[in-house]
Amino acid sequence: MSENSLFPRRSEIFKGDMADVRDSIARPSIDTFYQVNFSFGKYQTWLEGTIPDKRRTQARDFQRKMSLLCTQAEIPGTQYQTSTATGHHQGIVEEFPDFRSFPPLNLTFYCDADMVILEVLETWMSYINPIQTNQRQTNAYTRFNYPEDYKEIIHITKFERDTFIGPSGGYKSALSSYEFVNIWPTNLTSMRVAYGDSNVLRCNIQFAYDRFFTRFNYDETNQAVITTSDLVNSSKDNPKGDFPKNESNIYSV
Repeated sequence: MSENSLFPRRSEIFKGDMADVRDSIARPSIDTFYQVNFSFGKYQTWLEGTIPDKRRTQARDFQRKMSLLCTQAEIPGTQYQTSTATGHHQGIVEEFPDFRSFPPLNLTFYCDADMVILEVLETWMSYINPIQTNQRQTNAYTRFNYPEDYKEIIHITKFERDTFIGPSGGYKSALSSYEFVNIWPTNLTSMRVAYGDSNVLRCNIQFAYDRFFTRFNYDETNQAVITTSDLVNSSKDNPKGDFPKNESNIYSV
């Protein structure tokens, strides 16, 4: 192969009519079509018997209400920490990956009038590092719980306008999902309340997690693997790593 062949040829540079690429550039992804699924499997432990009743969740479970009120989410990124090698090739400093890190996940919620969202998040964070004695005592102390009891799974599913059109609608976009493993809250930001023009109270929270898995271009919705043993069994039964199916509906926020 000649050295010049590494560069694009004149014939490879697009010079055609816009109609030739219209179908490609006219189908961008819209950022308002998504769903966050709080696939909690251990909430009965860290909610400590304070699960909100159906009156406060409007006849839905609190996980579905959290999904409905999650007004902003993030598609995750990833980053490699690198190290350099000098002298392997004379006069060249090379860089190699040695550690992969994942940025925190940030979610924003509309706070409901029944304060279900805040109660769930506050209780979750309080369980991670609970006060062991009467919290009003001056000699009160805290002790961390085991991470196996409070680390959960969250899914973010991205879809498009045409994902759920009928079978006679022609081509339609498929689903894409991200599964965050061993996720837990690290930072619940403060919320300002003040006199003046009324606005919807918003809650911002940051999560840490061990890793995430992705799945693209599939037709069925996802369901969480809620325990470690289930995750092992699922991987044995499903060697391709596909997410299990879920019967719940997906909607646009």
